[in-house]
Parts: sequence; C-alpha cells; structure tokens
Amino acid sequence: MKFGYGRMAASDDDDKPDYFDDVPCWSADEEISEVTPRVVSEPDEHKMVESEVSSFAVHKLSRYGFDNERCRTILRSCNGNIGASLEHLLLQCFSEKYGERMQISEAAVQASVEECLEQRQEEAFALHSIYGENFVERIKNRVWIFGLELEHLTNKVSKSKQRDSAAKDVEKQTLNKVCKFYLQGGCKFGSRCKFQHETPPKHLPRTLQNSVDDAHLRSNGDISPLYELEIRFPEDNKYPYQAPIVAFYSTNENLPLAYRLHIAEFLYGKALMSAEANEPVVYSLITCLEDESEITELLTNTYHKYSVPPMSLLDIPSTRTHTDGHKQAFPDSSPVSNRMSEVTEESEPENDEDEEEEEPETVIVENESYVNLKKKLSRKYDMQAKSVYNENVKICKQFRIKQSSRHFQSMLQERQNLPAWEERETILDLLTKHQVLVVSGMTGCGKTTQIPQFILDASLRGPPNRVANIVCTQPRRISAISVAERVSKERTERVGITVGYQIRLESVKSLATRLLYCTTGVLLRRLEGDMTLQGITHVVVDEVHERTEESDFLLLVLKDIMFQRPDLRIILMSATLNAELFSQYFNSCPVINIPGRTFPVDQFFLEDVIAVTRYVLEDGSPYMNNTKRGPEEKLKARRKRTALEEVEEDLRCAHLLEDDTTVKDSVPDQQLTFKQLLIRYKGISKSVLKTMAAMDLDKVNLELIESLLEWIVSGKHSYPPGAVLIFLPGLAEIKMLYEQLQSNALFNNRHSKRCVVYPLHSSLSSEDQQSVFLKPPVGVTKIIISTNIAETSITIDDVVFVIDSGKMKEKRYDPSKGMESLEDTFVSKANALQRKGRAGRVASGVCFHLFSSHHYNHQLIKQQLPEIQRVPLEQLCLRIKILDMFSAHGLQSVLSRLIEPPRIESLRASKLRLQDLGALTPDEKLTPLGYHLASLPVDVRIGKLMLFGTIFRCLDPALTIAASLAFKSPFEMASLKRQFTELLSDIGFVKEGLRARDMEKRWSRGDGVLDATGEEANSNAENIKLISAILCAALYPNVVQVKTPEGKYQYTSAGAVKLHPKAEELKFVTKNDGYVHIHPSSVNYQSTEQPQTHSNGVLEILSVTGFKERHRSQTRHFDSPYLVYHEKIKTSRVFIRDCSMVSVYPLVLFGGGQVHVQLQRGEFVISLDDGWIRFAAASHQVAELVKELRCELDQLLQDKIKNPSMDLCTCPRGSRIISMIVKLVTTQ
Repeated sequence: MKFGYGRMAASDDDDKPDYFDDVPCWSADEEISEVTPRVVSEPDEHKMVESEVSSFAVHKLSRYGFDNERCRTILRSCNGNIGASLEHLLLQCFSEKYGERMQISEAAVQASVEECLEQRQEEAFALHSIYGENFVERIKNRVWIFGLELEHLTNKVSKSKQRDSAAKDVEKQTLNKVCKFYLQGGCKFGSRCKFQHETPPKHLPRTLQNSVDDAHLRSNGDISPLYELEIRFPEDNKYPYQAPIVAFYSTNENLPLAYRLHIAEFLYGKALMSAEANEPVVYSLITCLEDESEITELLTNTYHKYSVPPMSLLDIPSTRTHTDGHKQAFPDSSPVSNRMSEVTEESEPENDEDEEEEEPETVIVENESYVNLKKKLSRKYDMQAKSVYNENVKICKQFRIKQSSRHFQSMLQERQNLPAWEERETILDLLTKHQVLVVSGMTGCGKTTQIPQFILDASLRGPPNRVANIVCTQPRRISAISVAERVSKERTERVGITVGYQIRLESVKSLATRLLYCTTGVLLRRLEGDMTLQGITHVVVDEVHERTEESDFLLLVLKDIMFQRPDLRIILMSATLNAELFSQYFNSCPVINIPGRTFPVDQFFLEDVIAVTRYVLEDGSPYMNNTKRGPEEKLKARRKRTALEEVEEDLRCAHLLEDDTTVKDSVPDQQLTFKQLLIRYKGISKSVLKTMAAMDLDKVNLELIESLLEWIVSGKHSYPPGAVLIFLPGLAEIKMLYEQLQSNALFNNRHSKRCVVYPLHSSLSSEDQQSVFLKPPVGVTKIIISTNIAETSITIDDVVFVIDSGKMKEKRYDPSKGMESLEDTFVSKANALQRKGRAGRVASGVCFHLFSSHHYNHQLIKQQLPEIQRVPLEQLCLRIKILDMFSAHGLQSVLSRLIEPPRIESLRASKLRLQDLGALTPDEKLTPLGYHLASLPVDVRIGKLMLFGTIFRCLDPALTIAASLAFKSPFEMASLKRQFTELLSDIGFVKEGLRARDMEKRWSRGDGVLDATGEEANSNAENIKLISAILCAALYPNVVQVKTPEGKYQYTSAGAVKLHPKAEELKFVTKNDGYVHIHPSSVNYQSTEQPQTHSNGVLEILSVTGFKERHRSQTRHFDSPYLVYHEKIKTSRVFIRDCSMVSVYPLVLFGGGQVHVQLQRGEFVISLDDGWIRFAAASHQVAELVKELRCELDQLLQDKIKNPSMDLCTCPRGSRIISMIVKLVTTQ
C-alpha cells in the first residue's frame, strides 16, 4: 500500500483552506470574511435560498458518502460548520447500526480527560514516525487525517465502471437500430421499415451523458491520494476508552457513496471493539483498509440509507442563514409547506385598508388516511426550495398589507388584552437564547392561541428566508380544529391559509400554511418517515400536564431530535402544575409563568346541591345505595358478587358497627351511617344528610343533575345568565342525560324555547362539535353535556355554570383480563380545579361538584398518575419499534429515558404479551403483524382480532366481540364498532374513506357496519368455527386444557360403550396457574344436572354484553381439549369466565411462538409454547402444511406493509392461502 500527501495537495476544489472544515461555511457570512475572502458574493433578498449554503461545503461533505440533500440540511442546522455537520451525520448513521454498543463504558466514565489526552499524544507521536507526512493532525487532539492510496479499491471500482460503459455502448448501438417512430407508438412503414420494430431491454440511461471519467485523478505529475481515513475526537471523548468517530473520505468519483459509508461503519465497529478492551485502534484501522478481502466484502451492497435523499413526510429540508444581531425568536430556517392540498393562486391583494385582501389559496379538506401517509412516505419529496422562498415572499407581503386593515387591528386589540401578550417580548427573547422553553399558564391566559402567533408574526417581519414553520400539537381532535379556527379568525383569514389543522383522516392546509395545529398522534406518525422534522422550525407541545402516553413519548423523541437539529425550537405548554418537572427533563430549561384571566368562581359540593335543589331520593331509585335497598334487592346484589367482592362487603359492614361517636377522615362517606354523617357534616340539615346516606355516591346521579338544571334555568339565584357545562364520564351517560332532558318540558322546546342542549364528545363530527361555540338567542340557555374533552382542550367563552359529576373515563390495566380497559374513576383535585376554571370566563361563575366537600379534601388524589404508569405498554413498545431512530435500541433503554419511566415489571410483562401474540420476536424485532398493530390505537389483543376478522371476512362479528372486550357497557357497542371500522379503513384493511359519523347518519338501524363494509367483508360471518378461531388469535395465550379421566365403559347388549366423564371429573389447567375452575356465571359452567353438549364458539363473549340471554348450561363433553378465556379472577380459587372452546388448528395457526414438528413414536406431533400445546397430525404432509400456512400468513402481512392498499382477499396468492386456512379450520 502506498501513502500520498494530505488533502491540501488535492486538485480541483480541494485546494481550499482547511479551516473551512470546522467553521461555518456560509457564503454570505460576515464573520468568515475576516478569515478568508467570500466564496460567493452576498445574495440579495430575492436570490435563491440554495446559494446560502456553500456548494463547496456540500460537495466536500458528500465525499464522505452522504447524499447532497442531507449535507445541505445538516449544514444549515450547524451554521455551515463542516466538522460539526460531519460528526452529526456519522453519529446518527452509526447509532442506527450499533445502538446500545455506543454507550459509554464504566471504564470511560472513571478515566480522566488528562489521562486520555496523554495517551492520545503518545499514539500521535508513534503514528507520525510510521506514516510521516501522510499523517496530518488537522486540529491538535481533535482531528487526525491519514492520506492513503488503496490500489485494490481503485482497481475494483475502475473495472466495475468499464463493465458499465461497455454495457451502455451495446445499449446505444441497439437503440440506434430501433425505429424511433415505433418507440413513440406507431410507424407508418410497418414491416417495410428498414429499422427494427422491437423494444430494447431498457432505454439509454441519462447517466451516460453525465458519466465521470477519473483520468484527471491520475494525471501525470499528480500524486494526490484518492482516499483519506479521518479520525475525529469530539469534545470530552475519552479515547482509547471510548471509540473515536471514524470517517472515510474519497475524491474518486467512481466510488459509490454507499461504499464509503459501509467502510466507515465497518471501521467504527472495529473501534468499538477496541474501546471495550481500552486499546488504541488507529493503526489497526489502516491495516483493515489495506486488507483487500475484508474491504471487497463490503462492496457487495450498493445501497445505504444515508447515501440517498431522505424520505420526508410533509416537508423538505429548511434553509438557514446566519443569525444577525436583531432579536429573533425563530431559528434562521425557511420552512417548506406540504403539498397535501391542491392550491390555485389568485391575484395579489390591493393595499387598501378598507378592503379585505384577497386570499391567495384555495384550501381543500383532504382525507388524510394512514394509507395515504404511507404512500407519501415512500415517495421522494421533490419540491424546490425556490418555490418555498417565493411562497414566503408572498406571505410576508400579504402580512404587511393585512397589518394596515381595520379588521386586523381590532382583532389585534383583543389579543393585546390577554395576559400572554404581556410576556410576548420575554418569550421571543428566551427563544433566541434557549432551544427549549416551558410556558406555564392558567386557563384562559391565551398561551395556546398567542404564543405560536408571536413566533410567526416575528418571523413574517423579517426576510422571506427566515419565515417560521410551526407545528403545535393538541391532545384531542376538537382542540386542534377549534384552536386553528380561532387563530385564523384572529388573523382575519380562513382556516387553511397561513394557519391550518391536521387530524386523523382530515387535513385542512395549503402551501402557505406556516402554523399547523395537529393531534399528537399525527406528529408521531410523521416521525415514522421524517425522523428530524425537516422544514419545521418550532414544535409547540400543548397540554403536556395531561401526561398522556403519546405526549410523554413525544417529549422523549423531541429530546433526541434536538441534538440532531440544534436549530429546532421546542416550546412546552402546561397548566400551572408540574412545570418544573418538564424543565428538569430538558436540562433545566427556562420556565415562564403567565397568570390567568378569570372572574371569581363560587364552588359548591354535593351537600350544597342537595340543599339548594331540595332533591329527595325515592324508594326503588337506581341511585339508591345497595345497603339501603330492600331484602330482594340485597339478595339479588349478593348473587352477582364474586367471593372477593363478598369479603369486601363484609368488611364494609364491619366498619358500620364501629363506635358512632368518632369518624376517621380516611373512611369514605359511602361507608358511614346517618349518625356518623351528622358528626362529619356539622351544620348541614338532617334531610340533606338522609339523602346522602341513602345515595350510591359512586354513581353519577342524572336525576340530581336534572333537578340542578331546573334550578339554574328557573333563575332563582343571583348569578348572571350564561351557558351550562356538564362534565360526564362517557358517551353512554351523555346519551342517557340527553334523552332524559328531552322528556322534560323545560328542556325539550316543544312548548317554548328556553334551552338548547348540545352533546360534546370525540365521536362527533367537526361540524357538530363546532355548534357548542354558537351563542344562543337572548333568553335561551345553552346546555353542553360533555366528556372531559372540555376540561382543557377547548374554551367555550360564555360558560357561567359548571356541573362536575366528579367522574371520568381513564385507561387502566386490568390484570384479570391482561389488557387495558376504560374504567370509570373519580377525578383528581387538579381535574376538579380545571373544571372549575371553565366557569367565569366572561362574568362571575359557579361550579357544582357532585361529590362532597369531605371527599374533595380527603379522598381525591392530588393529580392523576401519568398514563404511561397505569396502562399496558404494548402499544408504546410497538410505536418505539416502528420509529427508525429507536429500532436498533432495546426497549428498556428507550423507556428508561422517559420523563417518568414505567416499572421494569410492566415492560417485562408487555414484552411477553407481545411475543405471545406474535407481534414481537424474542430479540425485540417487529413481526409483520406487530407492524400493523402499531398502526391501530387500541389494545393489541383487540387490534389482532380486528385485523384477523378483516382478513378472514367475518368483520362484523369480529368487531362486535372486539367492542365487547374493549368496553363493559352495551350502550357503547355500536359507536365503538363504527370507530373500529374507521380505523381499519384508515390503515387500508377495509374500503377507504369509511367514517364513523357517516355510518351513523346513513344507517339508522343497527350500527351500520355490515351495510358499510358490504357482503364481501362478511362472507364468513356465519362461520362459528372460524370466528372461534379468530377469537383464539386475539386471546392467546389465555388457553385452558381440559383434562379428562381415563375412559370408563358400560356393558350393553350391543357391547361395551365408552361413557362420557361426569362433570366433576373434568379438570381445567392453565400453563401458569395450574388447576382452575370455570366461573358459575359462565355458560360453560358444569353442573350435575342433565348433561348436554355445549361446544360454543363466540356465544360466551356475546352473552356477557347482553346480546344473548344467559343460560346456566351444563357441559359434560368438549369436542376439543382446549378452551380460550377472556378473564381470570382469583378469590378463594382461580376462576375463568367468558370462555369458549377452540380446536387445535387455530391455536397453531394464530397463536404466538414458534411451531415445531417432531416425529414421536411413529406420529408427527405439532407443538408450540414449549410443548404445552401439542397434538398429533394425521400425516407428515398435514403437519408441514400447517407450519407452511403459518409462514404464508406472515408473508401476506409483510406484503401488506409494502403495499398498504393491497387487498389480501382479492390478490390471487392471498385468496388461495386464506381460503385454505378457512377450510382447514372449518372442517377439522
């Protein structure tokens, strides 16, 4: 191997000074002009943005193997600093390949920096003596360069180039002989034509004209090296205890970019190995490069992710200029609008303050399905920076014109009255100095609507290449829409121009959109294809205090991105709680507090409400406490209780026998006698306390709410007129109260219009949700019945009265079912405070809490547990694995970096469930099924049931079961089924464009799913065995073995007849719990009465939801020795309920884990789950067929990933496989 001189002797543009490598490389940078003459003259305001990044810098960085577009992007982010850009790109590239191996070892932590520098200097001295002038220490102790001349590499790529050239010559000769008219579609000479009428193998490629010859690289007298090994030691790098950054640079234009990166990755892997042994590595790396066999192996792969342009979801990379001395709250980055909507340009507006300017865009509401997003992910975004720049010029001009209009000025006056306006300059100033800012503000301070506008307005006053591009996340759809419309109104334009919104299945924005409100899920989906949010300058995360699983995960992702995007600004907006927690998570970033602007709000509790309404509980009321009911009701309630609930009830009764003279604060009101309530609530009338003692305080009392509404509407109080906002836990309660009010003459408007009632929940259409903001006529009271969606997400200005039921739906993990479910739970004090704050926006208000003052002070928790600590982690694990930035990392290492990590036991259990379900491999890789489940925001078991119901064309019953598993209340079933159908439509598993609200409107009878999805999706809906098999797919590994005793025979005149075992002789065993028992409430419960065969499939599941009358069936015989179950309860014994028989083939085809086929005693045995489930196949062919079908089903799901719009049932291969599985399951 020969060594050549360093890079400074290289020809072409390589003779530029070396200090360009580690300083900003902007052609218009004044600071650099002191060091070196400008490469390009300073551009004027309207010159193309591309010129701001030096082409020299881009070209030089690309020679390390990176695509030009990636080079431009990172150079903008790093102020043109080539060295910093190179290190960013290489670390990003290496982390995807080596992940956790890059973590700093204990030895490196303990080693001192001085010791490391000393060893480094000794090694540099030795290397100088070996390589002489071919070793250049570019920056002392920071950058080492080795000039190399790798002849074997040069020869390899030269031969490859010669072969390509020869092939192109042949193609060119062939093409010359082919008739050009024939190629264009028709030749009038036909068979008489002297040229060939045939299509050549492929047309002459464009690259033929642009092929680069490397002769100039090897010209006479030029001994410059073609290759360089670059070793970089970032600040605080503790080499040799820690691997240095390794780069491979080449001026050989014939060497593909991908090869360079594969070589760099290979060498970095070697460096990691040496770092584990705490040994120097540089000499070894040069030796590796000299080894022809090792390097040749690396040249087989011509593709590398970082050698091709990045795939962006919505935007292309931003452009950036160097920051000047003015105050700017935005990084110097020009956004690139998306192309989601078709836009037509209109004439420019006149500068006339009396006229509204003409709007420049036509905004189209687009169906933004997940399938469409995936298509866009796979399509290279080719929008030119010039068009973005031109769009920004137009936006800035229109903004200047708009500022002079009277309408805009009047809206500006309103904005200036908000508390947030007073902090405007402080916020903008902090954003120039810090990458992350936490804004804590009370309800109504204007933080959600104003802060993004402060940033946008400040950027619009600057040059067009510095216009901000802001994404603001919201926890709910309605808030994204309502806030976008409010901000658009303040800017005197329609939504979708400079301010737009994007929610699942709906996108309203245009090329001019520079402030986008979207749900947190939409931004996380974008990150699947755009890991660094290119083109975005600011991310605003609103309502972070809600601590949803999505928002906590988004903070982790943003924390990672901010190191790759130092120009990105992150603003976290929270209610007044826990602002410091978020600040600490982001390295003690600054916090700014904004006071609220509300009128005084009076607060009343249950005892006050009962007193003011004079509510009396009638006998037999559904809201009466169980302990106060008659003997028949008590007996009925006792029968329904499990053994555990019975023990709890006995303990509760024991409480009541305590001394009535003392009452502990820890004892809930529900467990107190009337006498004890008198002691606790001194001064409260006896009639009120009698009602409280008789009430079931755990239920939401709709009768009491109706009485309170009558009192409010009647006007027998001193409060000003205004809207009433009622908080209920869920859709079922909203519907019940709505129907109850419709039967009351005061509210139904049949005789006189005194009230107007609006429901408000997430299932409503955007149009229906907007109606709650309309102001009613004078004398009419607006009543809004809402879930907690109105707690923080939206602000209804005219609310004066708030009725807080004290309950909410909360995702929780149900250990008995092994899955998450929505449970009714009491609100926290923080929730109660937020609900109270909804009143008093325009005048003094009042809040009625339907729980007692004692419950508020002693029973309510301070704030809810973060969602991530109370729900199963399966969905989050899948989401982590679907993101490229985390795909190579262990789940535990990722989750440990969350703001408040979940328990390790929870993660371990979730990983096990995903593996059992077949969604995750033991080495934490996503399976095809796992990929699709990651796209469904439901419990993974329910998701699998939905997917398999679609694939095997029994969609309607599958969704019915899914809805019953997801929710206890039968009143929610129809709504849930429609929502599930919409989700499946979104990801391309049923026909595209299905919406839950459209189904509800179009098909008034039933739930509308069967009609909407059609016959084809439900052709197997009557196949009970198939539905049972799909149920097995969802519930696995909840499997019970039915153990029967040895056969007994009875002698008859016809001979010996085998007897069925008696009911009490059957035993039931699970893998982990041993012997279990079927719950007495199950239809499969065995009795000693008259036997009958009961091999039901899904009827058990349907029965618990009220779709089938429950029968105490007696079972003595099961056709299959296996049952699947939904729920397991441990009281005096372990009980299973909601169980159904399932045959062995579904267990093997749809269960998790590996399938094994073994020959045992002359029989071919199929086994899975470590041999716990096993059965003998009829023949070896059947055994192999079952195993092969399992693989084919996985492959079908893999194909669906590549082509989301593919119909698995209609494609020939898919149709054959699915039909075969259906036949096998049905005929067993």
